[in-house]
Amino acid sequence: MPSPSLLLALLVLGGAPATPAGPTAPPSPPAPPPASAVPRSLNVYDLDPGSFEFLAQQDLQALQRHTAGLRALQEQLREQLALYQQDQDIPYTPEQKRTLLTTWASFFDYFVSTEVIRQRYWNFVKVPSLTQPGKHGWGFLLTHVALTTELAHGLTYAELTNGRKQLEVLLDEPAPEYGVPARAFTQFKEKAIHIATAAQLYTGDSYREQVRPLLKKAGAHNAPLTAWAFQEMTAASQVARGKFLKRGPSFFTVAAKDLVQDSATQALFPVQRSVAEWMGDTRVLRVGKPLISREQVLAVLEKTQPGDILVARQNWYLSNIGLPGFWPHAELYVGTPAQLSAHFDGDADVKAWLATLPGQPQTLGEHLARLFPEKWAHYRGQDEHGDPFRIIESISEGVSFTGPEHGMRVDYLGVLRPRLSLREKAQAIVRAFTYQGRPYDFNFDFFSDSTLVCTELVYKAYAPAQDMKGLRIGLVDVAGRKTLPANELVKLFDQEYGLPERQLDFVAFLDGREEGQAAIEGSVLSFRQSYRRMKWDIAQK
Repeated sequence: MPSPSLLLALLVLGGAPATPAGPTAPPSPPAPPPASAVPRSLNVYDLDPGSFEFLAQQDLQALQRHTAGLRALQEQLREQLALYQQDQDIPYTPEQKRTLLTTWASFFDYFVSTEVIRQRYWNFVKVPSLTQPGKHGWGFLLTHVALTTELAHGLTYAELTNGRKQLEVLLDEPAPEYGVPARAFTQFKEKAIHIATAAQLYTGDSYREQVRPLLKKAGAHNAPLTAWAFQEMTAASQVARGKFLKRGPSFFTVAAKDLVQDSATQALFPVQRSVAEWMGDTRVLRVGKPLISREQVLAVLEKTQPGDILVARQNWYLSNIGLPGFWPHAELYVGTPAQLSAHFDGDADVKAWLATLPGQPQTLGEHLARLFPEKWAHYRGQDEHGDPFRIIESISEGVSFTGPEHGMRVDYLGVLRPRLSLREKAQAIVRAFTYQGRPYDFNFDFFSDSTLVCTELVYKAYAPAQDMKGLRIGLVDVAGRKTLPANELVKLFDQEYGLPERQLDFVAFLDGREEGQAAIEGSVLSFRQSYRRMKWDIAQK
C-alpha cells in the first residue's frame, strides 16, 4: 500500500476536491458557534475544534440528504428509461423535454450542492493528522463521501445520456428557470470523466482505512453518521469503479501525462472553486445571522395579514434541494390569536360560515380550539425567541408553528396576498391546522397527505373545493413527478400581474445583498423577476 504522504499527494494531484428508505435519521447537532468565534477566513480549518465539528456534522447531514435524493432520482430514471432510449431522429415533445430538463436540473442541483461541500473541506490534506486528527479525519470523510457520491450517480447519468445528440444538445442549453447555466452538461461530463478524478477516487479509497483510527482518536468514530459515511463511500466507490473499468482508458478526456498540468477537475461539476469557497465562507460567517434584520421583519409584519403566503430563501442553507428555482420555501402566515380574532371575527361572511358548523362557534378561534384543542394550545404559546407563533410551515421537523425569527428573518422574503374572501382565507387556515404535526415530505409526493413539503401545505390549504374558490395553482412535472416548487408561486404572480382575474397581490419583498450583508426593500418589478434568478448565483445585483 502506498505511504500516507504519497496518498495525500495523489489526492491533491487528482484535483482540488475542493424520501427514500434507508438513511439513518440525522442526529441533533450541538449548538452553533457564536458569530464572534468564527474567523473571517476562507478556510474552515481555522475554526476552533468545537465550531469545526458542528459545521462538519451539519454538512454530513446534508450529504446524507443529497445521497438519498440522488437514489430517488435514479429510481425515477429507471421508470423513464424508454425516454432516454428513444430514437434520436424523433424530436422530443414539449412534455418530454420538460421531463428531461427537470430531471437534469434536479441532478445538477444535487451535484452542485455536493460539490460545494467537497470543495469546502478538500484542504484536509494540509491539516496535520498527528496534531489535528479530528479535523483531518472529518475533512477526509466529507471530501470522499462527496466525491464518491458525485461519481457514482454522475457517471451513471453520463452513461445513460452519452452519444445521444438530440438529448445532449437539449441538456447543454441554458435553462435559467430551472437553475441550469449554459454548457453545464458538457462541463459536467468533461470533469467527471477525467483521469485525475479516477486517481483521486482510487487513492482516497486506499487512504480510507487509515482515517478510522484518526476519527477514533478524536472521539468521532462513533458519531451517529460516521458509520453511515464509511458505508456510503464504500458502496458509491464500487459503482464508480465499475463505470471506470467498464469503459476502459477511452472513457477519460485527458491522458495521464496531463495530470499535473490540467486543472479541469478543480471542480467536478459546474461550480467554480472560488465560488464554492466564497459560499463556504459566507455560510460559516453567517451562522444564525440572516441578511434580513429584525427591524425589517417587524416592518413587514405591519403589512402582513392572516392568510398571506410567504416565500423565503436562505443562501447556502437551501431547502428542497432537487427542486429547481431561486425560491426554495413557502409558508402560510396565520398571525397571532389576537390578529385572527381582529381579522376574521367581525366579518359577516365568516360568521355565516361558522354558523353552519357543528356547535355553531362564534369565532374562528373557538372553532379551531374545538377541532384541535392540543394544537390550539400550542399555537397560543411562544417560540424560543419569546415571540408568539404566527406562521405554519413544513420544515424538516414536520409541519410546524413558527415565529417571525424562523419564518421571516431569512435572506430573501416575499409576501403575497390571495385575492379571496375572508371566509376562504379562514377555511385555508383551518385546513393548515389539520396538517400541523405531520412529517416533512422528502419525496415531494403531492398525492399523499401523510407527509407534506412546504409548498404542498400552501397548495392544499388553498385548493379549490365545492364551497371554496381557492387558488388555481397548477402542479408542474419535475423529473417525471408532479410537484410544486416555491418558484412557481412567484412565476404565477408574474404571469397574472395586472390582469383583472389575477389571483395574488403583492405585499412586500425584502431582497438580500450578500456584499452588503443586509437586505433592501425590493420593488414589485424586481420581485416579479426574482424567480428567474439562478439558484446558485452569488452575484445578486
